[in-house]
Amino acid sequence: MKSLGFAVIRCADFRLQAVVRWVQTLSDPVALVDDSKRQSVICCRNESAIRFGVEVGMKTVQALARCPGLRVESPSAPAETLAARILLETAFGWVPGIEESEWGCLTLDLSSQPAEEWEDCARRTRGRLYEKGLEVAIGLGETPSLARIAALAAEANGKSVWHLESSRRQPQLDRLPLVVGEVSEDLRERLSLWGIESLGAFARLEREAVAARLGDEGVVLWLRLNGKTSHLLRFAKLDELFEEHLAFDYEIRDREPLLFVVNRFLDRLIERVGATGRAAAAVHLLLRFSDGACHARRLALPEPVLEHEILFHLVSGHIDGLEMKAAVAELRLRFEPSEIVATQRTLFGAGLKNRFRYDETMTRLRRIVGSERVGSPRLCNTHRPGVFELVSLPLELEECFAENGEATSVAERSNAAAEATGPMIRAPVTGMPIRLFRAGTRVAVVIRDGRPARIESSLVTGTVTASTGPWYAAGDWWDARRSWSRVEWDVEVNGAGVFRVVREGEEWELEGRYG
Repeated sequence: MKSLGFAVIRCADFRLQAVVRWVQTLSDPVALVDDSKRQSVICCRNESAIRFGVEVGMKTVQALARCPGLRVESPSAPAETLAARILLETAFGWVPGIEESEWGCLTLDLSSQPAEEWEDCARRTRGRLYEKGLEVAIGLGETPSLARIAALAAEANGKSVWHLESSRRQPQLDRLPLVVGEVSEDLRERLSLWGIESLGAFARLEREAVAARLGDEGVVLWLRLNGKTSHLLRFAKLDELFEEHLAFDYEIRDREPLLFVVNRFLDRLIERVGATGRAAAAVHLLLRFSDGACHARRLALPEPVLEHEILFHLVSGHIDGLEMKAAVAELRLRFEPSEIVATQRTLFGAGLKNRFRYDETMTRLRRIVGSERVGSPRLCNTHRPGVFELVSLPLELEECFAENGEATSVAERSNAAAEATGPMIRAPVTGMPIRLFRAGTRVAVVIRDGRPARIESSLVTGTVTASTGPWYAAGDWWDARRSWSRVEWDVEVNGAGVFRVVREGEEWELEGRYG
């Protein structure tokens, strides 16, 4: 059964883990220093360094004196960005609703998942992050505030997952010191004088008494501990996550080394997108050349896929068709992830299994019959029956990055493509079916007393036993070249069936047969 709940994934000492995440399991003491001051100081350190007496705020020289084997590192913004991306991508494999609360801390909405699966999913997610070099603590609770307290409790007690369940929340809070609730030092001292040492003891106080003696800070803490506070999460998006980028140190003039890098990028992106339970809906390719020119293209897919062969053929086929007048200086490849589908796909639907064969077939057709003869029929915006036009099939939307940085957005291109396809075709009113004769069969009609009495044509000849009509229609009267008018009759021919005959000007045609 689904329940309202939240999870907080907290990466302690995130800046340090981002720099040394591949060696964090080693016993070597490591510290991060702040070089912005006149004398560098320790801003973060691992457990091994703490055992040697290295503290935050200590001068680096003093820390090295206490721990001669201390490994000193500087903060790295690219490493932190990469670690944050890994953290977010891995969390997307659990649930889709995620907020980046702060650097190295995520808040997850678990309302889409049964409560009995929360702890198992939390442990699996923590295991995946540990394999990628990030050690985290995960807290579960009814509200984002309780989930954060649970994550801090897990850190303080050396646990991987801590669940503040509503049924036994009070006993659990009795075990947690005030520092776990991120209580200020001043408030902790005041509560200690009152004999309150745990979060559970504070939660038992009366709200009115807390407000009268401790003010806003005390009320906020009381509301958090009793599950009275919550807020809407601002969900993060995946749009810019799945991207690989490389600025070449040397000029790339041949396609073979360029495709080698593309192949490596695709392997990484497929693995990362697949870990979130999604697929690639489109591939964005950006090439910058040594002469300053730029080529960008959005390679759309008819259906989301993660097959390496299809994706590589899609990208390599586009690159093979490019005329590279200068060397490639930069390559950027990004996957546009698909949305998670909450409903089952149609059982009898047949999707497009091989995109590049479809493209090759369409290219051959255009070469044989001409581009203007390949397209999709669309009804024209007119009341004249049976009039349609051939609309070109939507081309792959591209983002054209000009030298001045201006670009045509995908949304604008999509709107233009939608306008090009003409008006939406609505479902016809259900009635007696008619089989239209597209060839336009000429027919001779004998009129008696203003009504058809007999028809003669290559398809049917006979006496009219019943007729209904006439129905008049006309349009485009403002344009002499396009104006039209017609008169329709439905006639029943003796022993042959019911037909529709139409007169335009002085000519009659047999338009179709009913039934």
